[in-house]
Amino acid sequence: MGDRAAAEGNGWRLRLRAGARILGAGILIAPDRALTSAHALEGTDGELTVDYVDYRGSVEPSRARPLPGRVLPRGREPADGDVALLSLDPPRAGVRPAPLRRIPRYTGARVLVGGFPEKGDEGLWVRARVDGPYGAWWQLTPEDPAMVLEAGFSGAGVAGAQLDEVSPEPRPEVLGMVVSRFHDDEQQVPRFEKRHGHMIPLDRIAELLPEVGRLVDGPAPRDAALSAVVPASPGTRADAGLAAQLAGWAAGSGPPVLVATAPEGSAYDLAFTTVVDRVGIALDAAGSTAGDLADALGERLRWPEPYGSAFTAWLRGSGPRPALRDSGRRLDLPVVVAVAGVDKSAEPAESAAALDVLVRLVELRVRLVVVLREPGAALLEAAERRVECPALRAYTHDLVREVVALERGQPIPRVANTRRAALAAHDCARHPVTDLRELAGRLRADIARLEGP
Repeated sequence: MGDRAAAEGNGWRLRLRAGARILGAGILIAPDRALTSAHALEGTDGELTVDYVDYRGSVEPSRARPLPGRVLPRGREPADGDVALLSLDPPRAGVRPAPLRRIPRYTGARVLVGGFPEKGDEGLWVRARVDGPYGAWWQLTPEDPAMVLEAGFSGAGVAGAQLDEVSPEPRPEVLGMVVSRFHDDEQQVPRFEKRHGHMIPLDRIAELLPEVGRLVDGPAPRDAALSAVVPASPGTRADAGLAAQLAGWAAGSGPPVLVATAPEGSAYDLAFTTVVDRVGIALDAAGSTAGDLADALGERLRWPEPYGSAFTAWLRGSGPRPALRDSGRRLDLPVVVAVAGVDKSAEPAESAAALDVLVRLVELRVRLVVVLREPGAALLEAAERRVECPALRAYTHDLVREVVALERGQPIPRVANTRRAALAAHDCARHPVTDLRELAGRLRADIARLEGP
């Protein structure tokens, strides 16, 4: 049974207890280290035990001791923190630690959670969906309405489930950890309302516990240098207008592609840093080749194999775009992506080639912001025309359709006809993209007016 647990990839799941009292779950991340939720340790004196339950008694328990540096949850709904690292004594041979893996996008991901709820001391697996962010956490909702992520799931690993639908049961990779609990001392919250839970993703865990960060596989989704900006002159503050525009873009409003110029250390650059932590992927392309950019995107997008290599080759321009219609596989897109410094590539020709990579990336329906570093860069017009304009045309077309729907039933759909004609007359190759931006702005105003108060 132990061999079977290891082969199926869930032998890293631990049950955490103090004496006979079940505290919750844990994740084996190294032979002598386990990760759990800090609040699961409340009320204990440090005398803990972890059970390797999926080995059905073939692996003896280990003693566990909390290590310094745990981060307790702050307040009743902190939406951050709640992590602790345990030292295991003795380490158990033959027990494989969890594969820890970053992913670029959590919303909509299907996951598997194994915890130890009341009357389920031997463990219960729950399939769930990641609904969206909650501060630094993400909300989890079980697929089965009867399931509840209650006490006993604290510290449980959140593993990718059926990321590759051709092979229905891949070895699960841990993406985060269950952290939340309901504060319901007077039992006022109905059980059904407690079914949701929250997880803290590996990226945040790695920030809070650097020892865990060294064990996480996959490249960091965001280049650290992009958020460590030094102002070019004392007193420089982030440009409020650009910061607001970027915040709305990162949240999903407005056109899918933006192109901006932000010299390093400028007010615009500081505005850009305000959104870096809100995107799935943020890359600094300065000094890179177009091939480097394609490879970096391919690594971070984590397409399922064998399509991962094929898609990266396509981004590089060295192969056809793979067809997925009949494969049964799916891509976790759209992703929010920021790329800075393509105008400071290794060579001038590489900057133009980097735009080719971004053109293909936009075809995958990602939300993309392109940040150029040189004011008046010759690449600006090309970036606007080739990368931004086609995506802006599609976005504007969708706005026209909204106006058509709002004017339906009127004798003459005057607004829709006028805006449709203006869109048809615009040519990305001949006309400035500013004209199209203004048209999109007028359409948004039209929609607000037609919808009324």
